[in-house]
Amino acid sequence: MGHIHYEMEELLLIVAELAEKYTSKESTSVTYEKAMQLMEAVLYCIHQCEDSEGLLSKRGLPAREAYRLGCERLLKKVKKVQEAYNEMVVDFCAYGNENYQDTVTEGIYAFFRYYDALFAPQETIITMDYPTIRPIIGSSGIDAIESYVKAISLEQQFLHAIPQETVYRILQQYQTDYHKQFYNICSIVLRHILVCLLIGKKPGMPRDEQDDARIAQAVKESSREELRQYLSKMLKKLVESRYGDDDALFAYLDFDMDELAFYLFEHGKKSRVLF
Repeated sequence: MGHIHYEMEELLLIVAELAEKYTSKESTSVTYEKAMQLMEAVLYCIHQCEDSEGLLSKRGLPAREAYRLGCERLLKKVKKVQEAYNEMVVDFCAYGNENYQDTVTEGIYAFFRYYDALFAPQETIITMDYPTIRPIIGSSGIDAIESYVKAISLEQQFLHAIPQETVYRILQQYQTDYHKQFYNICSIVLRHILVCLLIGKKPGMPRDEQDDARIAQAVKESSREELRQYLSKMLKKLVESRYGDDDALFAYLDFDMDELAFYLFEHGKKSRVLF
């Protein structure tokens, strides 16, 4: 919210009006903590109608008008994200992972049930216990949930194109009690597939004694950066062939390639790769 710059007097007038609504006009007095929360709410809504061109105040838009427009955009965003969530959750599959199931079907649902778009739009409410491949950082409230729903939708898109029995087999091979763990399911499946492609092995097949040697050879022949680039190329081909060359899906999954390249480079030579 660094671009926002209005005079404090303008903002305090809006906060005072919001405080009246909060107390149902029975009192104009609220605690300091509540006043600060309401100020954050006002700034959060103003931020909703700010663009990349700079300060709203410099474009002659009064703070009250910016706040009003921001509130309108906020409500439209909540509706849009809730529709995206409802669409995604119809075919959602947690593949037996309890944290994934609980977070998506109960946690995100609870957000929309309890989100206070008027008095606390900046509050994210839920802890988003299921980690996504691209971490949700630097945002809160509906902005954070929007990114979270998009991330989970992309991960579901990736997983749905793979036979369910293959996904279950990969996860079981990775860790027998994966259903109790708090890691990202999509990343495990993605890394398994890419490592298999790297060594010319059919995904989902059990490990054999030659796998470590093949991985070590592949890692030995490349620098870490070269390995990262090669993984990205394999991922690009995979997305092109199985997902209609979906740029958004590729960009999202490609975020995982840095960590995968680092992991393979550090552990591949020592024959300690888990996939």
